[in-house]
Amino acid sequence: MADQKATRRPVRRRPSPVSVPRTDGLDDALTTIMRTGMTQAEAMRLAAKFLAHGLRSAWESGAVPDGTMPHRMLMRVDRQDTPQPADQRV
Repeated sequence: MADQKATRRPVRRRPSPVSVPRTDGLDDALTTIMRTGMTQAEAMRLAAKFLAHGLRSAWESGAVPDGTMPHRMLMRVDRQDTPQPADQRV
């Protein structure tokens, strides 16, 4: 009889949801992010990834010591020109 443990597939565990106390500031921030059409969960994931990217960049560049929070961080946004509706004047 073969060992059943050897043929058993590993169980994949899903990560548990993160619980964050809601504040007016968090709700305002989520409302702003969700204006892009994201869900609340997508907004939270993006915010965490965005901050993590900025922190890694600051640490790797030596701008601040590893594991510390910068006093200020800057986000640069390139202008995104969107086409204007056609002039409807006669």
